[in-house]
Amino acid sequence: MLTKFVDSFWRFRSGRAHAIAQSTISPPDSPPDPLSLALDHERHLWSTIDELYDQILPDSVLTCIVCDHSDRWTEFALHHDQCVFGGGKLERYECPDCGCIFGSKKYLDLSEAAVDADYRFLYSRYSEADSTANELRTFQSLMPEKDGLFLDWGCGGAWSKTVASLRSDGWDVWGYEPSAPVPGDYVVNNRAEISARFNGIFSNNVIEHFRTPVDAFKDFHGLLVDGGIMAHSSPCYEKNYTFTRFHTLFLTGRSPHVLAERTGFEVIDDVRDGEYINFVFRKR
Repeated sequence: MLTKFVDSFWRFRSGRAHAIAQSTISPPDSPPDPLSLALDHERHLWSTIDELYDQILPDSVLTCIVCDHSDRWTEFALHHDQCVFGGGKLERYECPDCGCIFGSKKYLDLSEAAVDADYRFLYSRYSEADSTANELRTFQSLMPEKDGLFLDWGCGGAWSKTVASLRSDGWDVWGYEPSAPVPGDYVVNNRAEISARFNGIFSNNVIEHFRTPVDAFKDFHGLLVDGGIMAHSSPCYEKNYTFTRFHTLFLTGRSPHVLAERTGFEVIDDVRDGEYINFVFRKR
């Protein structure tokens, strides 16, 4: 019941914030611009949701999103931060079984429609840094062959040049980006448009955004050919970049291996080079 209430409240308040952001009219004698007003609405929204969760979390039962270990809130180590994008408190939970860190719960509880709207609002005012070099490095970890078909999952918006760069080098690479507008003929925005089976799937700075990683990996399993390879690079295989609500999964401890075992994969390589951390998985 609370999840439905929070989701409805979030959609109502965020809808108001988004409408304000799109407005070109400021009230008379009011200095704030529409975007500032929208961001202020967003901060108030998350503050109200935080007050609700402060009341219910101590009596909650939590379930790890990687291994399904379930226990009382008091049995999980807690990690706290504050969202730099106006998302209020961030409370995350370290699983005593597989070691992953997940949360915040308030973000995991949102519907897909609410999360999609939140991402679209983010990317209406923010662009990621160009990480093409790391994405190309992750692609090469697939040990690709020229006759293969490959998918860049969460390929990013206009800031990313990976798909165009690889295609110009003769690779049959396509992109999937559900949240940011992407120019070009080789990127799709709708998961339903992906019907092919791929020799390899790769991503960079994406896996930490997964709210249901088991479902995501099972989806990848169905998209890969037998023996297909996937690689996901992210600094969030360690507890890095915890200051944003959009990061809901930190595959620390033995959780990458647990996730692989639960979804029909095996870990065949992992590389740690400063903040560049890449795990390579093979479909069993």
